[in-house]
Amino acid sequence: MRKLSRIVCLYFMQVLLFAGFAQASVESPEAVVRQASENIYRALLQECPPVSQHPERLFVLVDEILLPHADFRRMSRLVIGKHWKRASEEQRQQLMQEFRMLLVRTYATAVQELSPENIRYLPERASSKPDKAVVRTEVRQPGEPVLPINYHMYKKDGHWLVYDVRIEGISLIVNYRNSFAAEIKAKGMQGLIDALKQKNRRQLLKTARNAQPTQADTC
Repeated sequence: MRKLSRIVCLYFMQVLLFAGFAQASVESPEAVVRQASENIYRALLQECPPVSQHPERLFVLVDEILLPHADFRRMSRLVIGKHWKRASEEQRQQLMQEFRMLLVRTYATAVQELSPENIRYLPERASSKPDKAVVRTEVRQPGEPVLPINYHMYKKDGHWLVYDVRIEGISLIVNYRNSFAAEIKAKGMQGLIDALKQKNRRQLLKTARNAQPTQADTC
């Protein structure tokens, strides 16, 4: 499950990261996904030397570009389900912040595995709701089985945004919902928030310790 969560998050964040670069109001959901995969590869090449020397730079880069193009309130509400109504507004804000950091951190550790040519787009299926769409893809990586990945998108203020991803039928939201629900049951909403804070801080410290500022500018 941990490996699956990492894979799902990797490709989910690939789309979210550069969705804003597309003119989503006039382009199709598939066009947004396609441009995302191309733009992220280009950005990684441009940022390669500073990121290789200062890995924390990738966290900042992802967060700065991602934040305006993802509805983390909706994602957070979906991921904790019925517990959203019971949480205070302060707890909701804290959860959104830590959940965002979790996704950014997970993405940043795996982002350099991406390659646009490994993605195959399947024919689009008509949707009964004009403001929702599913972009179906297959990801082929050397030495790995083919992964079917479906991007569930919705239109908000003229922009197509990803709000869930399903890989081999397993939802990113549901995957996190199960683990979050167990944490809430054991320690309450604040316990979940505190656990996410600790996890995020540990990873930030680990990244800082592993950074090698004197590394040569090679990628």
